[in-house]
Amino acid sequence: MASVVMVVLLGAAAGMAFDGVFTWDALLPVVAVAAVVPGVLAVLLSGRLPLWGAIPVSVLVWLVAVSATIFRAEAWLGFVPGPAGVRAALTGVRDAGGWLLTTILPAAPGSRAIVLVALLVWAATFAGAEIALRTRAVLVPAGPALSVLAVAVVLGVSGAGSVVPYAAVFAGLALLLALVRSARSIGTVALGVPLLAGLVLAGAVAGPVLPRAERPYDVRRLVEQPPPRPINGVSALDQVSAWLQNPQRELFTVTTTSEAHLRLAVLDTFDGVSWTSGAGFVPTGGRVPGQEGERDSVEQRFTVQRLPGPWLPAADRPMLATGAGIVVDPATGMLASTQAREGMTYQVTSGIRRYAAAELREATPADDPAARLLPDGPDGRTPPQRARLGQIARKATAGARSPTQQAAKLAAYLRKLAVNDVNAPPGHGYRSIEFFLTESKRGTTEQFAASFALLARSIGLPSRIVVGFRPGGAEAGGVRQVRAGDVLAWAEIEFKGIGWVPFYPTPSRTRAGEGGDVAEGAPKQAREIEQAINSDTAQPKPAEKPASRPTPTVTPRPAGSGTGPLVWAALPAGLLAAYLLAVGVVPPVRRMRRRRASSPAARVVGAWRQTVTRLRGGGIPVSSGALTAGEVASVAESELGAAAREPLSALADLANLATFGGAPVDQADADLAWRYFDQVDASVRRRAGLMGRLGRRLSPRSLLG
Repeated sequence: MASVVMVVLLGAAAGMAFDGVFTWDALLPVVAVAAVVPGVLAVLLSGRLPLWGAIPVSVLVWLVAVSATIFRAEAWLGFVPGPAGVRAALTGVRDAGGWLLTTILPAAPGSRAIVLVALLVWAATFAGAEIALRTRAVLVPAGPALSVLAVAVVLGVSGAGSVVPYAAVFAGLALLLALVRSARSIGTVALGVPLLAGLVLAGAVAGPVLPRAERPYDVRRLVEQPPPRPINGVSALDQVSAWLQNPQRELFTVTTTSEAHLRLAVLDTFDGVSWTSGAGFVPTGGRVPGQEGERDSVEQRFTVQRLPGPWLPAADRPMLATGAGIVVDPATGMLASTQAREGMTYQVTSGIRRYAAAELREATPADDPAARLLPDGPDGRTPPQRARLGQIARKATAGARSPTQQAAKLAAYLRKLAVNDVNAPPGHGYRSIEFFLTESKRGTTEQFAASFALLARSIGLPSRIVVGFRPGGAEAGGVRQVRAGDVLAWAEIEFKGIGWVPFYPTPSRTRAGEGGDVAEGAPKQAREIEQAINSDTAQPKPAEKPASRPTPTVTPRPAGSGTGPLVWAALPAGLLAAYLLAVGVVPPVRRMRRRRASSPAARVVGAWRQTVTRLRGGGIPVSSGALTAGEVASVAESELGAAAREPLSALADLANLATFGGAPVDQADADLAWRYFDQVDASVRRRAGLMGRLGRRLSPRSLLG
């Protein structure tokens, strides 16, 4: 019974290793049922049905459990699963692997792909329990659960969790299973449990800091991923002017305590006439990958009203998004919906990036040719406006000592150059921007953001445009009503090791015509950073680095990081290494010392003691202190069979002769005694098998002589 309990725990540990592939709340009840029920079932059927009869019963009970719990399917007569439940279970198993390998993990709550975990854990636990009940194998019952753990490792590489703690617990449970099945007394088990607990703790702590633990190989590289799905719609930048003409139109509400801007669309592709998005959207279970740098967590709850297009607003950058039909662009973090939008509600957890002025002053532009591209015109010719843009940009950034100062000066130049006029004509192509910069000098946030992006590209700064909204004013219950008049466009520059940094070139409408340099809607942090960058006149210009040498990146260290985890991991990792070294070195050194004892009689006695140690390590209940040599040989013969009778009896006689006999023992007797030991050792090895020998070699009893 104890062995079955250990098998159930092994199945549960392997199933919970899918943490990161599925959410903890969804995984726990499924694993609990899939691990406990087959273990109980195996005990009830043991001795009543042969194996070929127990397997169909287990399959039927699994179908009932899965149909009732995961698929909520009706059953015939309250027990036998109906066709819908069986079909749903089998289809779920068939499609789960492919779906999990081609989506952003973890899976969404309620995902039916979790039926794969239910099947694997159930089958492994039932198989392991049957092996434990029907055989005397020591470690073989852990084999099925080990295969489940391997699947969890393969699927969970791209997940949000870590499999290392579960693997450490699994290893400890497997060794405990071997100890329970091989131990001859409660005292042996009591001695081994603390040592195994120490090993589990050491593995759980040291595992994450191993060289390959943070970036293991992802099997998804071997799977052909479906192409990201583009979502077509009118460019958000083309809608800015229309929104500003109808400023009271209610677009959506958001419940949040943050004043962060709500990003709607990222536009990174310019064709000479308009800016569009090259985003490709993939399904997600909620997680949005790709965050970098130090961030502040912000919770938001949205309700869509009259917001056109497929995109969904969220503070940059989303880390978790839950709602019906949400898809995500992994490159930009943009959110979109594949379902009807009016009345839709969804929740987003975002990480607001924090920038330090010092790191920005030292930053260099990222190597992103696509984000620096200024294309030819629609007729395929080089537009004359391109050269004009370069002249304006160089004039605006004269005296800048760093790329970030170039960007800051460019934003300030545009804010002082032109007036923010909501009645200005729309358009952001080459001709529209040239007219805005050189003649009208009146425009909406559309023209200011587009001008900044094009001017930045003309001097080699990788840029893109973002269209979003200010969060609106707080109302009752913390709900903020966002209207069309809250729309705002800004630009972003990409820097190595930092990512995309926002700049706000649109001047305030309330200060229009006063010649002031006040940005429309710029958050407090953006204003402070821009001021710090522009005021750093004492900072020397960073020297250009040779192209052959990589430019160092400046990335803030996450809170709580440092050498602390390494220091704490060193002690248990050292204990684990010391234990493995001891079980690997002590037994062979002890055998060598006995074989090379100072006298032939001592070598004969050493051969006998080594034989007793070998028999005890092989699970044969002998003790040289409680039994005579003849009694030890008799007990061992009954366990090993006739093949071991002659060497055991002869070796026992030599041991008695060397210990109690009056006749001298010579070197020939010593050599013969060790040949007898070799024969007994071979018999013990055949009896124990490979896994049994490995388990006993790692057992603490191997250190006892």
